[in-house]
Amino acid sequence: MSVLRQMISLLALGAILLVSCGTPPESETDTPEATANSNTVAEAPAPAPTTDPSEAVAGGTIVIGTPQEPAVLNPLLASSSIEDAISALAIEGLVEVNAEGEFAPVLAEELPLVSEGGLAVTYTLKQDVQFANGDPFTCADVQFTFESIMSDLSGASTIGYQDIDSVECTDEHTVVVNFAQLYAPYLRLFSYILPQAAGDPAQLDTWDYNRNPIGTGPWAVEEWRAGDQISFVPNPYYREEGKPYLDGLFVKILPSREVGMQLLGTGEVDVLWDLTEADFPTLAALETQGVAYAGAVTGENELLLLNLGDPTVDEPTDPAANPHPILSDARVRQAIEFGIDKQAIVEALLYSNVRVGSSVLPSGPFACPQDPRSYDPEAAQALLEEAGWTTGADGIRERDGQRLSLKIQTTSGNKLREDTQQVLVEMMRQIGIEMAIENVPSDVLFAGWDANGLRKRGNFDVLLYTTGPGIDPDSHLYDNYHSNQIPTVENEGAGSNYSRYINADVDAALAAAAATTDVEKRQEQYCIVANQINEELPRIYLYERLLISGYQTHLQNFRVSPGPNDFTTGSANWWLQSQ
Repeated sequence: MSVLRQMISLLALGAILLVSCGTPPESETDTPEATANSNTVAEAPAPAPTTDPSEAVAGGTIVIGTPQEPAVLNPLLASSSIEDAISALAIEGLVEVNAEGEFAPVLAEELPLVSEGGLAVTYTLKQDVQFANGDPFTCADVQFTFESIMSDLSGASTIGYQDIDSVECTDEHTVVVNFAQLYAPYLRLFSYILPQAAGDPAQLDTWDYNRNPIGTGPWAVEEWRAGDQISFVPNPYYREEGKPYLDGLFVKILPSREVGMQLLGTGEVDVLWDLTEADFPTLAALETQGVAYAGAVTGENELLLLNLGDPTVDEPTDPAANPHPILSDARVRQAIEFGIDKQAIVEALLYSNVRVGSSVLPSGPFACPQDPRSYDPEAAQALLEEAGWTTGADGIRERDGQRLSLKIQTTSGNKLREDTQQVLVEMMRQIGIEMAIENVPSDVLFAGWDANGLRKRGNFDVLLYTTGPGIDPDSHLYDNYHSNQIPTVENEGAGSNYSRYINADVDAALAAAAATTDVEKRQEQYCIVANQINEELPRIYLYERLLISGYQTHLQNFRVSPGPNDFTTGSANWWLQSQ
């Protein structure tokens, strides 16, 4: 057995020993056994058991555990998945992504009507809907939400909203959104609605609403004890009589996912957010304690983000003017991917519960699957030789006195990613590339421009984390791969093109996809994007991700949505079965 295979096996064995000793790990797990086929995996995690709603019993409270505490619950200022999910307990939108991964009306009576040219989108609003403070929900609140999103203090993405010419109220319950130019993924807009009572958009950063949101959803914040818990009570004005069934919810802030797994097993928490595919063995071990899981396919990938710009430049500019001394060469990027045995990672660290990463669009209505680049260390070494990198005395390659050395960084304290890094370091050493692990806290890696976030500022070589498109990929692809979305001094750090990737064909394809509502034509353009990314490799996709939450099975109707609601989708329908 090679040293590399031994290393991977030891990492997997360590995880199994942790499970058998009763200490739930953040990563490793035990579900279906590994198979030889790299793409053999369940289409999606099994949905949570449900029962006939007519059998629902009112009463009781539950505890939701999360290792991350939200900073705010105002979608205009949210910057994390946990903020989106928790705020969705109180705040609803005109349309949402349901547990089936489909767009469904919420505050709208039905999905909107679209004019022939696609420039006018008309919503008919539900009547007799009230916010948690008793104010009626009307078209004016939709107008206010749009104005707030576009206000100076808003941190919300304006992609799509910036194409809106006006939001018109033909009456209190009819909204006409007039676009200056066609915006194909219009359904993703207005996924949350704020009441006019939230405050003056010019003072958005000081709103009480930021930590005490008023929404039309089934729940309202009762108390937020920082670092401890957020308690929710039923919205007294919720439109569905008799719902929510529960008397209350408590969102408990936990020190770690490992602690959460222990509390889930003992029943001290009823729901645990943000599990990984590597947690399946622990979940299996907890089945006898009434633990199950619910999940969804997200279209996201665990990936390597490669910086094509010079990370030492204080003010990031066009990477053509300041290219990365190593990663700007496509041959090096291709060699890195050839040198990664993705299947070995999936089998050993994820127990073959996911597919090997191959595309920015692996699933969903706009999926564009790609053939994974095979593990081929000989091809990797040939490419590096061609690029002028020759093997040094210690096995690490050199060129013109420069060592082929790169930093790889992720969020500190994530065991699955740390294990993945160790494997990647050894794989790269096998082809003559030195990778040095230098992890940082999440608030450093993901910090914004003004806080000198290393991702935003481009002060990195290689990053390891998860991201990907939602049901409609337009905004993700545009924000992450369009050339005008490179964070710079001039645009004050706007955009998420952290690779500093520039490709005119990608820009043109994204523009063409956004200019038509024809799904097949849009998919053709998105496949151009996927093909170009796979050819030039600003990012390397390691494996596809699942969205997973654990729960105690006495909680009925628990589901997970691939949309922003995540594990809080359908919370009005949750109820407790007597034990």
